[in-house]
Amino acid sequence: MLDLGPDELFVVGALRAWVAPLMRPGSQHPDWRSLFGIAGVAAPGAAGFDLMLTVIAGSAQRLLEVRCCRCPTLGADEAAMLHLVSALQIGDVPGALDVLSDWLPPDSVPAALRAARHFAAAMAAGGLRVSLQPHDGRPAAGAGRVLH
Repeated sequence: MLDLGPDELFVVGALRAWVAPLMRPGSQHPDWRSLFGIAGVAAPGAAGFDLMLTVIAGSAQRLLEVRCCRCPTLGADEAAMLHLVSALQIGDVPGALDVLSDWLPPDSVPAALRAARHFAAAMAAGGLRVSLQPHDGRPAAGAGRVLH
């Protein structure tokens, strides 16, 4: 994750903080909403992020690899989330659909896409840009099958 910039780290950090209570219920976790305030991303972005992840968590076709908040490496699906946001910020809807279609059944993709668009747009409005190449389906460097 040392290769990631602050905008990308925000996405990964918010994702991990959102997932943490699902991974370890009853433990203390960072509040993902506070990360949005710190990053200057408006409430509609947080709402879009929450809805997107709610759809993904409720409909995913497979277990997604999201690592614990302290993990120093990037998981393959975390990298895919960065590609999703990057694609939406540059208007590459087919690239975003590729990511969502890997995670979700066809009937869940439209709702997740709408929510992801709100999240990506609010990030951009807050001055945050995820700059990555379009998702090619390959795991990110350092990604493995280690779950925390």
